[in-house]
Amino acid sequence: MDVADTTDDGPMGSANRLRSLLASLLPENPVAAAEAVVAACGDTRASVLQRQDLDWVVLAGAEDCADQAQLAALECGAGVLRDRAATIGTFAVVLAEPFNEHTRPALDQNLLRQVCVWIELTARATSLTDELAALDDEAEVMRGVTHQILSARDLDQVLLSITNHTLRMSESDICGVFLREGDELRMRSCAGHRVVDTARLVMKRGQGVAGLVFETGKVAKIDSYLHDSTISSDFMSLAEQEATRSALAVPLVVHGDLIGVLEVWRRRYSSFTDRDVRRLVALADLATIAIENGRLYDAQRATVDELESTRISLERQLSLLNRSSTLQHSLIEIVLANTAVTSSVARTVGTDLGCGVAILSATGEVEATYPRTLDTTTLLREVLGRNGTLPHRATRLTAADGKTIWAHPVIAAENQYGAVCLVGGTEDADIMEVACGQAAMVCSLAQLQQRAASAARAEALDQILWDLMEGTAEQRSAARSRTHQMGIRLRGYHRIFYGVLENMDALAAQEGWNTSSSDALRRTMLNGIRSCTQPTPLTLTSVRGNWIVALAPIKDRERSRDLLDELHKITTQAHPDLRISWGVSSARSDPVDYPQAFGEAKTAHAASRRLGTVSLYDELGIVRLLLGSSDNPDLQGFIKEVTEPLLDYDQQSDGSLLKTLRTFFDANCSQKDAAERLFVHPKTLAYRLELIRKLTNLDLSRHADRMRADLALRLLQVTQAVSDLDGESPPSLG
Repeated sequence: MDVADTTDDGPMGSANRLRSLLASLLPENPVAAAEAVVAACGDTRASVLQRQDLDWVVLAGAEDCADQAQLAALECGAGVLRDRAATIGTFAVVLAEPFNEHTRPALDQNLLRQVCVWIELTARATSLTDELAALDDEAEVMRGVTHQILSARDLDQVLLSITNHTLRMSESDICGVFLREGDELRMRSCAGHRVVDTARLVMKRGQGVAGLVFETGKVAKIDSYLHDSTISSDFMSLAEQEATRSALAVPLVVHGDLIGVLEVWRRRYSSFTDRDVRRLVALADLATIAIENGRLYDAQRATVDELESTRISLERQLSLLNRSSTLQHSLIEIVLANTAVTSSVARTVGTDLGCGVAILSATGEVEATYPRTLDTTTLLREVLGRNGTLPHRATRLTAADGKTIWAHPVIAAENQYGAVCLVGGTEDADIMEVACGQAAMVCSLAQLQQRAASAARAEALDQILWDLMEGTAEQRSAARSRTHQMGIRLRGYHRIFYGVLENMDALAAQEGWNTSSSDALRRTMLNGIRSCTQPTPLTLTSVRGNWIVALAPIKDRERSRDLLDELHKITTQAHPDLRISWGVSSARSDPVDYPQAFGEAKTAHAASRRLGTVSLYDELGIVRLLLGSSDNPDLQGFIKEVTEPLLDYDQQSDGSLLKTLRTFFDANCSQKDAAERLFVHPKTLAYRLELIRKLTNLDLSRHADRMRADLALRLLQVTQAVSDLDGESPPSLG
């Protein structure tokens, strides 16, 4: 309706036009409605106002119809405007003049109230229209945002999309997504921040706005960040740096559990409306779905990647196993073939892998190489390093020439016997490493095989020695046969060395050793004795408890003393406080006499302990008669050592050495008197005495040797007398 077309004038015309206006359709907006009302009043000056916050603002009409105080009084039903104005809701219509008798029938307060209601309805309709349009726009935007957020794949992309769209839709300056990690909220994505620390925020329950949401599980809205008392002051300094004024945070919840917080900040003073809260909650719901999808996608992608990686790894391991199995089969055949293990292993591995191979001993010496032209000097320098020791674990080195060196120790029974080294090669590094370990394992097996064989041989030799010393006649005969089979030579003169570890038990108690520690010390000392080569290698050795027995191919006394010196050195090296006493038998050429020789060694050991000196049985003289067994004294042996060489010479040469010696003693060891009694020249007597010294190894200028020889001659006389009584005819002393 166009109010300008009316022809009625005066108050009645204004009233009719207003009523006609009320009956028409609602205008487009409140301003248009206000202008229509003013126009409908015609000549009657009127003003249409709207309250905005605490003030009234003129939408149309005269500016001077009323002031703010009058309008405030009108709202309370008082004041001068009571007779010329009406107010409904946030709108008021004010006439310039009050109602009078002429205008009241036409323009009354009821009509003005109806006009206010009409303008209010217009405003509400306009607001609803705007809100519907905004909702349509918001729905369209949300559809786009939903598509973009939900189409993101990995979690980082999802979080970035959430922060960017939330920042735009919430008309905010900063947006951040916190995700829960245990009892903390950690910023995972942030946009619009100025300070780096904002993107690194970590909050606990009750700290800041996000911490408040974490604690309560509800939406938190702050209109004045720096002055609000409901939040903690943990991040006030950061808020000042970012110039934040207000904040809004909503929880991210999945299946009733809080997984994070979505928060926005504004750098202006503003109040977040219900629409802002609704939008952020909707975005939070989308974000929750997107985060879960992103996590599921990441988990799925990680699973797929892991499966692919596992497949590749399994295929690689299968190839490696096939290759190593073939190589291992070849290496095991080398051990079973009992051939030269080190050289065969080097050749097999080097040929199969196309690399250089060097097998080193425990002392770092090269035992085998492939090919023969391999530069072992450079290899040793790289592997042994500055300290000159072999690597104790699998090692991978890069040489100065750029080649790779794999080294693996050869270990058997906790002892390192050397190392296997691979140089260069075109195979995969894992294959090279496995091959190096397999080669070292085969060398270890060979060492264990040799060790077992050596142990079995040592045990057999140990039993042979004790059978020769203490066995029955049948056992001694079988032992001699086994020595021949095992390549042990018992020909020639041998002496029995018998030793006793004097303080082993006391030392073990003092040191706190157990049985295995004491046995280990005994083995160490035995190994040292077996490795002795000066003055001669020992034929057989053994240890039983604290006894040590050795069979040495030695005849003369001086070499026996030299061997005793070496054995004492070996004992000291095994343990400096260990004490051992020795006894040495006489030299025997027939293994049948070893039991008697063993008894001699024990007798010499007893003399050594009693006299405090190292004793050879040959040097005991008459002492051995005193220390010998009462059941079987070494009488004949004592006599034979002195007299048998002389008797043999006299029988073969028709000599008289035995008679000369007896006459020499009867003449009180005077060569002059003895020569006169024998009716020979003194030089002849001197010659005979020198010959006696050479045959008996007795120095007649020494009192001990003279006493020994004199006693042997007298005992020979006694045995002759006994033999005469028994009807025997022993050699005569002349």
